[in-house]
Amino acid sequence: MKKLLFAIVLLFSLTPAFAQQKNKVRLQAMYDSIKAAGILHPEFVMGQCIQETGWLACKKCCLRYHNLFGFYIKGNKCKKFTSETACIAYYKAWQDKRYLKWQKKHPKQDYYHFLKSVGYATGDKYTRELKPKVEWVKKNLRL
Repeated sequence: MKKLLFAIVLLFSLTPAFAQQKNKVRLQAMYDSIKAAGILHPEFVMGQCIQETGWLACKKCCLRYHNLFGFYIKGNKCKKFTSETACIAYYKAWQDKRYLKWQKKHPKQDYYHFLKSVGYATGDKYTRELKPKVEWVKKNLRL
């Protein structure tokens, strides 16, 4: 019984690592698209993409609407995009509207603080979950 329980725990702990390696080419392509769009702090934004889409592998999230970043509209519904490129362009416009103005007021704070300040990250839990994904991006993708 203990061996079976250990095997199940091991399986679930390795699933994210498997998803990371399985999707690494797609993750790199997505990062490259984010960077090519001129989005600031692309490693953080790619971390958000990973967080919101389960390593680009989720089946029951906003990804089915090409929504890479978990944007919602009124009624707590996923914002729908025609393509991933359209979603990246939306993020760029969203960031352009907010980030530089925020940065002028808070020049010593990081992108985690920005996300929390503008209401994207609803609390410290999101930041705690996002940090390891940003670190993975920095270590595993060509920046």
